[in-house]
Amino acid sequence: MTARKTGPRKSKRGAVYLVGSGQDGLLPRIAARAYDALGKRHARVAITYAPVAGDAPGLKFMSGRMSRLFPDAKLERFSVPGEDARMSATEARAVIDRADLVFVSGGDPTLGAKVLKHAGASAWIRQANARGVPLMGVSAGTIALGAWWADWPEEEDLDPEVALARTKLVECIGAVPCVFDTHNEEDDWDELRIVAKLCTQHRKKARFIGVPTGGAVVYHGDGTLETVGVEPFVLPA
Repeated sequence: MTARKTGPRKSKRGAVYLVGSGQDGLLPRIAARAYDALGKRHARVAITYAPVAGDAPGLKFMSGRMSRLFPDAKLERFSVPGEDARMSATEARAVIDRADLVFVSGGDPTLGAKVLKHAGASAWIRQANARGVPLMGVSAGTIALGAWWADWPEEEDLDPEVALARTKLVECIGAVPCVFDTHNEEDDWDELRIVAKLCTQHRKKARFIGVPTGGAVVYHGDGTLETVGVEPFVLPA
C-alpha cells in the first residue's frame, strides 16, 4: 500500500473506499477493512442501488452479496424517485443520517449519478461524509462517488469528434475531487480520457484516475490517496 498527498488540509471527513471491481476478491477485503475501522458491532450500513434502478436482475445480484460483505451489520437500503421501491425523501435521508457507513452499488454510473442528484441524495451523502461517515463504492459506485462522468450517445460507431460533441458531462456525487473509471484497463481507459476532454471543455478541474481490476483507492479525510492492490492509472495533467 502507498499513500499520496493531494492536499495539506486537516479534516474530520470520513474515508472513501473506492474498489475497481467486484469480481476479483478484493471487494470483501476492503469491505471488511471499512467495517472494522468503524470500531463497533452491528453498525448500520446504508446502501443505495440507484446504479441498477429499473434493473431487477441487477438489483438481485447487487443486493444478494451485501450480507456476505457485511455479515455483522444492520443493512438498510435507501431509495429515491427513479427507483422501483422509492421512499419518501424524509425516510431516505433518515437512513443516511443514522448510517455508520454508506455504500454505493455497482451498475450504471450515469444512471446512478442522475438518480441520486435529481433526488437531492448526492448532497445528503456528501454531508454525511463531511460529518465523518465513511463511504464505499464498487465499480460504477466508485465512479459515482467521484466528481464527474458522462452521458454517452446511444449511436455506435460514430466519428470520434461527433461522439465527443454528443457526449454530455454528468455531475456525480462529488465526495472525492477526482474523476474515476474502473476496470477498463483493457481499453486503455478510453472513457476516462473522453471525460477528461469534456472536463477541459467545461473548465472543470479534477484528477483523472483509473481504478483497475485487482485495485482499490482509499481517499482519506486529510486529503491523502492510498492505493491498495494493483496500482491505479493516473492520467497525466
